[in-house]
Amino acid sequence: MRLFWTPLLAILLLAQTPTVWAKDRLIILAGQSNMMGRGKVSELPATYKTTPANVKYFYQGREHPLAKFAWFGPEVSFAHDVARAFPKDTIILVKQAASGSLIQQWQPGQALYKGLLRQVGFAEKAAGEGQVDAILWMQGESDAQSNISVAQQYGKRFDTLVTHLREDLQAPDSLFLYGQVNLEHPDYAAGIKSVRQQQQAAQRELPRALMVSTDGLGKQADGIHYNAAGQMELGKRFAKAYIEHMK
Repeated sequence: MRLFWTPLLAILLLAQTPTVWAKDRLIILAGQSNMMGRGKVSELPATYKTTPANVKYFYQGREHPLAKFAWFGPEVSFAHDVARAFPKDTIILVKQAASGSLIQQWQPGQALYKGLLRQVGFAEKAAGEGQVDAILWMQGESDAQSNISVAQQYGKRFDTLVTHLREDLQAPDSLFLYGQVNLEHPDYAAGIKSVRQQQQAAQRELPRALMVSTDGLGKQADGIHYNAAGQMELGKRFAKAYIEHMK
């Protein structure tokens, strides 16, 4: 039987087609210097020097274009990959980072923790309220280079951070992605090993927590901070994990 296209037929077909609603994806980026970023913006490809139309980036209490400053972190490549994966959605990134910070300084009630919540509040006021669906975390280098007793408490403090941050953001099911510390310093070998092991264990103990490998990322001469290529790859690894778990 031949079907003729009529307004009624069109309505019936559309009624059977699933509707894909656009959404706001509120994503937090936090940590220390490798989240703040030591990659030179001058070394970014031209395509990364613009902000995708469906991306809003909040840093230091205000909305900014990506790659506005002299240095960048994983947010640039992360934003581009996620924007392409979810073209109908608005990607709202909120970054708060403090160079050299210990995880103790990010515990509930501490200044950095309070500051992070304020940054999220600024973004919600400017971009519209939306539930946080993911938190990206790159921190632990300072703990690994401290004395061994500090390093050995990393896992417990990380658990406290994740649990309370989800509660205070009212996002209990948010995805928590974190980069594994990756240092090259023989004087701190024991602390580095301890923090890395605790990070490895955390993804087995915490729901919807996933560690992102940092092995092989390009670094600066200090063996601690990622260079431009390393930061771009770190952002892409975060994006890959996010996209795989959110689609």
